[in-house]
Amino acid sequence: MRGLAICLVIVLLIVGALYATGALTGNAWWEPRTWNKPTAGDVMTDTKAVDLRGARTALVELQMGAGRVTLSGGAADLMDATFTYNVTAWKPIVDYVLKGDEGRLLVRQPSGTYQAFSGSYRNDWDIRLSSTTPVDLDLKNGAGNMDMDLSDTMVRTLTVDSGASSTTIKASPHAMTSLNIKAGVGSVNIDLTGDWKNSADVQVNGGVGSIKLVVPANVGVTIDAQRGLGSIDANGFTKNGSTYRNAAWGTTAVTLNVDLKVGVGSVAITQK
Repeated sequence: MRGLAICLVIVLLIVGALYATGALTGNAWWEPRTWNKPTAGDVMTDTKAVDLRGARTALVELQMGAGRVTLSGGAADLMDATFTYNVTAWKPIVDYVLKGDEGRLLVRQPSGTYQAFSGSYRNDWDIRLSSTTPVDLDLKNGAGNMDMDLSDTMVRTLTVDSGASSTTIKASPHAMTSLNIKAGVGSVNIDLTGDWKNSADVQVNGGVGSIKLVVPANVGVTIDAQRGLGSIDANGFTKNGSTYRNAAWGTTAVTLNVDLKVGVGSVAITQK
């Protein structure tokens, strides 16, 4: 019975992955029908700067159907962005409002447009955020690649929801208290090294793919790692059931509490 149950789980995960990537239907779950598929045209580039207008903190939401997102710090104000695309309907919509002391920024790909991403399409967002403004960041990406270096930002909370993508994240240890990653299909690489000022909760949920996690050796780290089918490599950690802890655990004022779940795939945990 156990063997049958494992086989059933494998089949369900494979079917789910195929639907997520569109292999069975021709469309991923975030896409409309293929007859809306546009023709790729000339490459267009737009730039956009967003002023804080007196806001002391900010909520930033990024919503992309498919493409590449690159995030870093160093913006002159809240956001400096460059958008490169070759479908006119994919020109991002940028909305910013001020609610008291909080600025609320939404950058989104227009709805109702075909979200396919392949070699003939170009949809790149290069976004730089403020290095000094506390930010809560929420990012959704249906398919593509995400590369986030938040080490020079004041991102406090980060939420990422991706369908089928490759995701790389360098955390923001100066301000971060919460990181929540949900990935359907693809690889997730997370670097938590740095000089952490606060304790933080980290949640990583991966459906099908690999997870690589790098944690600081000089900060207490506890990891609750749960997997469906796959392997967990955590050399240098003490293991007790599904919990892994580094040598600094219990000796530092700041701690990182990691909840790690993966359906099918490998998990590699290292520290430096």
